[in-house]
Amino acid sequence: MKIRITAPGIFGLAASQENPNGEYPIGHEITLGKDVAPPAGWSGKYEVVSGKAPDDAEFITGTSAERGTESKDQADQPRRSRPANG
Repeated sequence: MKIRITAPGIFGLAASQENPNGEYPIGHEITLGKDVAPPAGWSGKYEVVSGKAPDDAEFITGTSAERGTESKDQADQPRRSRPANG
């Protein structure tokens, strides 16, 4: 599985002059072993880029009711004409 760091607080890099605490920078991508889940402490600090999602993963989308309401609200708005070029 490949993950991308999205929040600070994930450590594991070798300490260096530029990065004395060994923290992964936001946006860094890490490839984990096959069927290896990220540690629980990393929860909310990464996003899955590719690979198998954990068994307890939940697919989240907007509900159709929300989309229907937005469409209705937009349809109720009067249309404005374009201004004439002078």
